[in-house]
Amino acid sequence: MRDLLFQTDTASNCAAVLVTSAVNIRWLTGFTGSAGMVLVSADPKSPSYLITDGRYISQAEQQLQSGNSPVEVVEKRSVKEQLQFVVGKLLESPKSVGEVCLGIESHVVSVEMLQQLEDEMASRSAMHKKFVWNAIQEVFIDLRRKKSTAELERITLAASIADEALRSVLHLLLPGISEEQFCLHLDYAMRELGAQDVSFPSIVAFGENSALPHHRPSRKVLNEDEVVVIDFGALVDGYHSDMTRSFISTKGSTSRGKELLARFDAVKLACEEGGKLVAPGVSAASIDTRCRAVLAQAGLENELNHGVGHGVGLLIHEAPWINPRSLDVLCENDVVTVEPGAYRMGLGGVRVEDLFIVSSAGHINISRSPKTPYSTLNV
Repeated sequence: MRDLLFQTDTASNCAAVLVTSAVNIRWLTGFTGSAGMVLVSADPKSPSYLITDGRYISQAEQQLQSGNSPVEVVEKRSVKEQLQFVVGKLLESPKSVGEVCLGIESHVVSVEMLQQLEDEMASRSAMHKKFVWNAIQEVFIDLRRKKSTAELERITLAASIADEALRSVLHLLLPGISEEQFCLHLDYAMRELGAQDVSFPSIVAFGENSALPHHRPSRKVLNEDEVVVIDFGALVDGYHSDMTRSFISTKGSTSRGKELLARFDAVKLACEEGGKLVAPGVSAASIDTRCRAVLAQAGLENELNHGVGHGVGLLIHEAPWINPRSLDVLCENDVVTVEPGAYRMGLGGVRVEDLFIVSSAGHINISRSPKTPYSTLNV
């Protein structure tokens, strides 16, 4: 991992990289504690260090074996002491000649921390070496995209748990149940089946609420002739899944029911057509374009108000991004969603979402729940 990191243009001139974001610390080392930082030296003869306080030493030693880089644990009580250790190691680096360059995640390093590093460098360097830094967060975004076999197994298991949880609670989706009640049953089912948590606050939206893409469950009760949108996922060993299924409580016997069914069919087709394009070398924007073209054929081109997909991993939303402005190109072992929708206030919304592993042969769809407009509502 060290070689991949320092081969990048952004980090190539750095003496070391300081990792302070929880997600990248976990990805590098397996450590899940809430306090600490990781120092990765460009010198292949130097170890990497996980620097944390006494509360987490035992936990760190137990977890380090699951990470992507060999690391030594160093106990330092305060952030000041941790940064003093960092500067000391920087000054020992063979690359610290003339000036000392440290790679940092500038989106999480505070101005105060940066000032502490500069002050410590000035006080410790007898030769008054110049301290400079490079923003390297994009490097980790790119490196985390290509999932390992172990990462793919965790995401696949999370998706399987979500599928089984939905299947086990669909019989409860009957008129009279509230969004909050159904959400509680779904979330509990995922945990009972082995998830350590939900991927994100589950979205359960009935009727007009389904027109809000990120609606939070309320006490709204399900009625006949309404749309149901369920967007949810399971968390397994830090890795997320993400899936959306929509249902309608009518078989099209009314004019409203016929319209809802037509919208469901269009969104489902858009998801399937977009999913067919998922493969290495495909531009993410082209998937978004294809989904929108299908919706346009149904007259719904103005009712999709978000990008149609994103990467999934240690974060529920991460690269690559599938939207009209994306410059990302899919790579083998990316994990991405395809989730078109159509939303109209006063009527409701429909969204259908599958989760894909980008494979050498194209893709593997790991969302197995049927995409049918009917649940037990209509039985």
